[in-house]
Amino acid sequence: MGNYYDAILRLCGFEEDEISREKPRIDRAFRRLGLGPADMAAAETWVSQGHDVSLAGVRKLLGVWLKELVDLVLARDEGKRVVYYGFPTIPGPGMAIASASEDIHCSCPDAVLCHTLGQIFNKLEPVLKAGEENGLPPGHSLCSLWQVRVGALARGMIPVPDLALCSSYYCDMGSKADELLHQRYGHHAVYVDGSMDSAWGEYPGYAPRRLRYLSAQLDKLFGTARDVLGVEVDRDVWNTSVARSRSLSQWAHRLTELAAVDPMPLSAADLELAFVLGAASTGRAVTDGPEAIATLCREVEDRVNQGIGVLDRGAPRLMAAIDSFSDPTIANMMRDAGLAVCSNFFNTRPPRPRQQSEVPATLGGGRAEWALRDGLYHSSFAVIQRCAEAATALGVDGVLWAYPYNCRPASQIAHMLKKWVEENTGIPTLPLEMDPYDSRDYSAAVLRTRVEAFAEMLRARKSSGEAPKTKANPKL
Repeated sequence: MGNYYDAILRLCGFEEDEISREKPRIDRAFRRLGLGPADMAAAETWVSQGHDVSLAGVRKLLGVWLKELVDLVLARDEGKRVVYYGFPTIPGPGMAIASASEDIHCSCPDAVLCHTLGQIFNKLEPVLKAGEENGLPPGHSLCSLWQVRVGALARGMIPVPDLALCSSYYCDMGSKADELLHQRYGHHAVYVDGSMDSAWGEYPGYAPRRLRYLSAQLDKLFGTARDVLGVEVDRDVWNTSVARSRSLSQWAHRLTELAAVDPMPLSAADLELAFVLGAASTGRAVTDGPEAIATLCREVEDRVNQGIGVLDRGAPRLMAAIDSFSDPTIANMMRDAGLAVCSNFFNTRPPRPRQQSEVPATLGGGRAEWALRDGLYHSSFAVIQRCAEAATALGVDGVLWAYPYNCRPASQIAHMLKKWVEENTGIPTLPLEMDPYDSRDYSAAVLRTRVEAFAEMLRARKSSGEAPKTKANPKL
């Protein structure tokens, strides 16, 4: 006799032997998540409408996210020590800590819940409401991604961590929400501090003291992991973690290249499943993710060779700031408006050469130097300039700076970014207030009017032969 969830698991790329083997774990996880028979038929419809499940790679990616959810929910039951980090975060420390011991589960739980309870089951709203009822009330411009974590912990869906890696070098909300959880649940927390303040135009330069400070903060993180978890993150462990994640990065890069082809061969809703995977998980993303993305790359390459696209050739190509984590209807609305959202800012920033030779000879030193050089954790000016560089490198027709209204780092620069990108590259830019984690107030229907107007303007520019008039700028 079959299980009530067999059909949705098959739709998410599970093989029959996997379903049979994982049945006890799935039963326990779904009970804790409050997922029952009544939820499965709705999930099948939601997934089929939101994603191109005719592609095995898309189904496998959905399955990787679902397996990561089960691993997260059961981590404490299965004897794992649990480490959480936030989004966005400086890449590397979480993966290194996970690589130091097989009995550590390290992930960004809020991103995992968005991609599963949101994108697969369409049942994120009760978790958001629980977050609002447990310290992050509505109407105060509080981050909905953190409402997901707070709500999931309050409902007992995910385990209380042994250690939380808390960031205040990018998001002021992150460390404050982590402090709320630390006071409520008593787990260990390490706060990595920093500052994104700098003079306009300073990037790519930065004061040496900024590098020394962020380096010391990251080294403190590794020291706390040693004290709390008993794991030593040294050069050998670091190199192991880099090697573990290399295949995932390589296949994600290949998918980025294929997505940029005209006509665009795949919807942004499906691309997003691959692009965010490595930022959300150090477990299934590394073990199962490369095969899933490789499968998708082969299928997409076949489409490219045959000239098959989800839009007609010549549709305006866009770079977005970020895609929706929880609601595929938003990306598909943009596709239906005739916009080929072929990439996002997080996965297309061109590499930058090292600016300073004197970098602290520690693991934290290397990561701090990378973070400042990359620009995302440097300053508002750096993010704006890097957006212009990425859009120019991609050769897109437009930029969609879709920013969370409740995210200070992303929202405060939105209109400055539009002015800078348009004046220095000639690429039309639309600042679009939205919420990539909670679409209750920012649904596809609400956003459609502005997106369709932008799409019409870009089509008119292309049909008239008007190309971006890139201005000479020594900083680009």
